[in-house]
Amino acid sequence: MPSLRPLFVLSLVTLGAVGCAAPSDDPATEAESVDQNEEALTACGATKYNEALAHYKNAVAWSKDRNANGVCNSDNGFLWSIADEASRAVMTCGEFRSVIRTSPWAAPLRTALAPSLTLRSLTGELLVIKNSSYANWTGAEKLFQSGISFWARAEGAYGSKVRIDFAANGKATWGELVMNDVTGDITWSSTSATYSITKANARESGVRTVTVVHAGKTQKFTLGVENPVEYGAAPLFTLQPTTTTSTTPKLYSLVSECDA
Repeated sequence: MPSLRPLFVLSLVTLGAVGCAAPSDDPATEAESVDQNEEALTACGATKYNEALAHYKNAVAWSKDRNANGVCNSDNGFLWSIADEASRAVMTCGEFRSVIRTSPWAAPLRTALAPSLTLRSLTGELLVIKNSSYANWTGAEKLFQSGISFWARAEGAYGSKVRIDFAANGKATWGELVMNDVTGDITWSSTSATYSITKANARESGVRTVTVVHAGKTQKFTLGVENPVEYGAAPLFTLQPTTTTSTTPKLYSLVSECDA
């Protein structure tokens, strides 16, 4: 069997050519990155590895563009686009979960998707990739503590009606669009909030209920995930209000951006 090392080296050279060079000249950092990718190559084989690498390179390059120029001034800088390419990488070669989680080259990707729980699925920190009986929600509380956001569907030029930013120590920020009854102007209003996460049943891996308190109101959500429309697309996590009478819409871990 011919050695895969020349193909691996060529892949790394190609990766550097599109601007995904390591942010440090530290030889130890470079060696760790090479070892990481070599593990992926060995585990997945040359064909799958290079297919996954192409998606991974897209996700990193698009993230760099978004981070530098803003979402609306980049060609492929939407959260959806970046997450889907990263997901195609890990669905093609599962070892790319570790690459996305640890590689210096993946730092722009981690920065771009940092507010989204979807990133934690792509890195393997949350063992949920679709809605199934095998979904394991263990550790979800810790991931909320690390800082994530959920958005309502964007509504034209006004964007999302509701956004919740979760932070450490049970703190959160509740943001929503508010209409002035006198002028009719629609503006964004943010208030401090608190939250707690509980298990919906006795299983440690079972689904979670998220309770948010803001402005004297208590809102309960069920944490869930929607299956992607097409194979390989990124998982979409949701916060579904537990009561049908709630005026708060369903919230998502990825949001449409730059809608007009």
